Amino acid sequence: MKKCYILFILFTICPLLFSCGRYAEMKTGLENYEPPVSPVQMKEISSEEKESGKDQADSDVQIQQLQEMKDTWNRSLSLEKSESSFVRLSPALIKKFRSASDDPDVSARILSKGYTLNTLETLTLLRNPGIRAAERKVRAEAEAFSQVAYLDEILRQYTAFTAGLMNGIGPMKGKDAIQMKYPFPGITALKGRIVNRSVAAAREDLEIARREAVTTIRKTYWNLLFIQKSRQIMAETLELFRRLESVADTRYRAGNAGFQDVIKVTIRSRIMEEDLHTLAENEKNLKAKILEMVNLPPDTPVGFPSEKNPGRNLPVLEKLYRSAKEKRQELRKMRAMVGKMEGMVEMAETMILPPFTLNFSLYDNESVLQAGSAAMKPSFPITTASSMGAGLPQKPWFGSTNAWLGQTRQNLAALREELQKAESATDNMVRNAWSELDKAVREYHLYHDTIKDLSRSALDVSTKGYESGSVSFADVIASYTDWLNTGLALVRKNSDIGVARAELERVTGRSF
Repeated sequence: MKKCYILFILFTICPLLFSCGRYAEMKTGLENYEPPVSPVQMKEISSEEKESGKDQADSDVQIQQLQEMKDTWNRSLSLEKSESSFVRLSPALIKKFRSASDDPDVSARILSKGYTLNTLETLTLLRNPGIRAAERKVRAEAEAFSQVAYLDEILRQYTAFTAGLMNGIGPMKGKDAIQMKYPFPGITALKGRIVNRSVAAAREDLEIARREAVTTIRKTYWNLLFIQKSRQIMAETLELFRRLESVADTRYRAGNAGFQDVIKVTIRSRIMEEDLHTLAENEKNLKAKILEMVNLPPDTPVGFPSEKNPGRNLPVLEKLYRSAKEKRQELRKMRAMVGKMEGMVEMAETMILPPFTLNFSLYDNESVLQAGSAAMKPSFPITTASSMGAGLPQKPWFGSTNAWLGQTRQNLAALREELQKAESATDNMVRNAWSELDKAVREYHLYHDTIKDLSRSALDVSTKGYESGSVSFADVIASYTDWLNTGLALVRKNSDIGVARAELERVTGRSF
């Protein structure tokens, strides 16, 4: 009996004790068990890593392109590297006067001596406050590139950081929804295009500021040159009148002329002296205008411009029409604004209108939420959400921005009509400016080739005739007056050519 009891213990209790020890070991093994990764799963992990890397690479490329566009616009502000500037100066001339841009003493020394039109243009482009303000505005607009890049980068990082917040069993693969991956990096390029058009419009404002400043300094230069020559002609004519006054006084004392002859020539001399004083004041006004354009104090001494004749060739009108529509800064700015508004409409349509597909095949790969008996939503959309209005083509909450989209479309259509109107007005402006230049050239040749010699001959004949008593004093006064008016008209027409050419270049948008 005792032997049977011992055998019972050996065959019953011992296996139970042995199995208890194995159970603890088995339990520990199950808790630490990690299933092997199948080739299919390895392929999925590899594709997800590849896709994530591709998104990162695309984002980096877009950001790099934005930075390159910003650097390109900043480099375009340089006078040496700008290809679409209204006026192009030689690099040697810019280098020569570069020190004058921030040193008023250097600019004052340059203007105190004889200066050319190129000198004035260079100093104006380097020192004019209006031009510098426009340059700052371009740089301010270019900073929007950085804003786009930094904002999209922050949103992309946020998407990556929140990819695995729901920790169920194992890591959450593909937690970022397909809607969150958009608009990175797709909309970044569209934003960059909008900012690029905005900077282009600001760049045209800079060119407008340069054009207006250069045109003003050109007109001032030619008017100052006219006053300088007019004072010389009037001083020479005044000397002739004083000689005539002496002759009239001698003839009066000899009893060969009346006292009214002496009075008439004296009146003419006094009027001419006053005209000389008026010209001197006008010269001071023009010099003050030069000091304003180059940003110098009003008491800065300014010398006389070097004498120069403007180009008297007449450009072909038909070519100017085409050139003005292509080069005129106002038209280029409006085209940039049209492009910007088109990008804004495209972005708004992306946010409101549906894409080419209803997105029924988009798969978010949210395994925990979409698979198994505890799935909270289907893997693929099977019905239209109630927020979509049972099949309406718009996206949810489209009404909040749909009105703005309609308004922007109407503004875009209006801007296109304004662009067409501006192009037509440009043709008219070019025609009128070309007509003024043509008139100035024709009148200059008339006075220079014909009237100048005739008035000089009439002056010589009448002067000798008066001395001999064969010509009346009234005819002599008329000859002297005609000679003075002819000389003044000749230098006026010469300066008018320069002024008319500057105006034609302004409305055309480029320097000839």
